[in-house]
Amino acid sequence: MRIDYKRWSEHPYPGEQVPPRGYPEPGYWPMFFISRRGSNDFLDPFQQRIHFKIKNPYTIDWEKELVIVKQTLASLTPQQRRIAQYWGTGELTEKITAIIISSAQNNRMGSPHVARVLGCFHAAVNDVCVITWHLKYLFNVARPTQYDRNLPAVLITPRFPAYPSAHATIAGCAEIILSYFFPAESFPIRNLVEETAQSRLYAGVHFKVDNDEGLRLGRQIGEIVVNLLQIQNVSTFR
Repeated sequence: MRIDYKRWSEHPYPGEQVPPRGYPEPGYWPMFFISRRGSNDFLDPFQQRIHFKIKNPYTIDWEKELVIVKQTLASLTPQQRRIAQYWGTGELTEKITAIIISSAQNNRMGSPHVARVLGCFHAAVNDVCVITWHLKYLFNVARPTQYDRNLPAVLITPRFPAYPSAHATIAGCAEIILSYFFPAESFPIRNLVEETAQSRLYAGVHFKVDNDEGLRLGRQIGEIVVNLLQIQNVSTFR
């Protein structure tokens, strides 16, 4: 069954009279691990077409998703509010980089290895952002505050489409890459990643499905990167 949805580019934000203007250009920037053939075909490092693991927005009941957002914000705890503000304030990659440095110190990594991990992570995040921005503007899904202009969001809604969540997609990719280099820390890394994604629901700036599908997409991209690293025999620290 096809379910229609509101378009981000057609509905004003709260307190505004005209729809927002977008910035889709990052969806066409160069990539490191992944390449593009034509407008919508993306290839892995072995030149195989990637079928992204993300639901078509026409299959999602966005009104039900809005109910989840409303219920979440109505029962938000102080801890959840702090989670929303922590992960939503400042640059997400800075926080993940701090996790990498801490893990590297715990594993007594030398500078070349630290540089390798950081390089792989940031190159992968570049590709994640390109793909995420491409999908955001392709799908053009409205934000929760565009569905309900009286929604008591914790944070200011970003000025680009909702689906999928960039926070969640970056976090999902980070989970796979960091767990590859630091397998002994994979469990706490996964917990932090899921908290990062969930924080966008607590903030009222994303639907739950934005985060769930973003995590899934990010993990898929992370697996593509790790598959290449394994073939190149880039060492992990076990």
